[in-house]
Amino acid sequence: MKHNIFSITFITVVLFVVLGACAGSAAIEALKGTEQEINSAFSNQVAPVISGDYIVWQDERDGNWDIYLYDMSVGRTETALFENSKDEVDPAISGSRVVVTDNRRGNYDIYMYDIASKKETQITSDKTEQKEPAISGDIIVWTDRRNQNTDIYMFDLTSNKETQITTDKADQSQPAIWGNIIVWKDTRNGNEDIYMYDISTGKEKPVVTDSAAQTNPVIEGDYIVWEDRRAGNLDIYMYQISSGKVTPVCIDPEPQKTPAISNGRIVWADGRAKGTNIYIYDIATGQEKTVSTASEYESNPSIDGSRIVWQDKRKGTMDIFMFTEDTSGTGAAAKEEIGDEAKDVAKESTLGIYPVSAAVIAAYFRITSRKNGRRKI
Repeated sequence: MKHNIFSITFITVVLFVVLGACAGSAAIEALKGTEQEINSAFSNQVAPVISGDYIVWQDERDGNWDIYLYDMSVGRTETALFENSKDEVDPAISGSRVVVTDNRRGNYDIYMYDIASKKETQITSDKTEQKEPAISGDIIVWTDRRNQNTDIYMFDLTSNKETQITTDKADQSQPAIWGNIIVWKDTRNGNEDIYMYDISTGKEKPVVTDSAAQTNPVIEGDYIVWEDRRAGNLDIYMYQISSGKVTPVCIDPEPQKTPAISNGRIVWADGRAKGTNIYIYDIATGQEKTVSTASEYESNPSIDGSRIVWQDKRKGTMDIFMFTEDTSGTGAAAKEEIGDEAKDVAKESTLGIYPVSAAVIAAYFRITSRKNGRRKI
């Protein structure tokens, strides 16, 4: 009986740690790699995005907002992409294509610049405002006010065809795209929810409609990630498209915001320590690590493979920094220590807990069952 009480207590403690796995400011393992400053101008550089060897950002060194490029394949060279005196903001990138919001005509339109061909293309020409572009391959999406409210529109570079995606009279904004799936923030239910649209089927559906606000969705592959206020502050949640399952990634009394995702890994700006720092979470392993804690003013991260970029105010103005992960110590060997039973529990947890923590519980069951032949709780 005493042994049973001890077991219950032990599991309770494990569950407490699991359910609060992102809580507190206790020491968390740091991601191994190197950090470097990207830009050199003394002015504000913000909103960085990365694709392969290309980093682009919003830069005010010339007194207005321009879009600058840093090409890692040719060395430390910064280049302005658009040559006009107006503002370009909201950069997004896919491969060598960069899309921006541009007000050279007196209103905001969507423009594209192809780094490989050095060709600039105007995407929208309506006299109302088009903002918040996102791009994946040949598809560009944005928010559009031509119908008095804010809708999501799409442009196919292959067919040169523009399509209105949302028609609800409420506002839809903050679009993101990956392949055939478009996601956005939607206010049709009186609060901010996340919706998605499948280009291949033409079908729209809600992703999450919790009564609290869900904002800033991003998508890659089978996962949609966003900021969520259901606990009273900003946390990070994710949705698996294939299973329809919503899972908390990080829940903490301090805010977690502006998520990005690449190769099944999520990064965000985290306020649990002093200021805001960059954190990373691996969906496959359930492991969370710090990327950078060198400054109190790190925000707006973007990730592509082993490279993470963000804006950082450690020198008094916003600059762009990059972290390159050391991948030499990663591989299958690191994953061989978890047995099949633990892996099964980690994959399917009815408690909705983090996979790595579920694996700890499973490991405990396995160890105690070997000692006692069976477990009674």
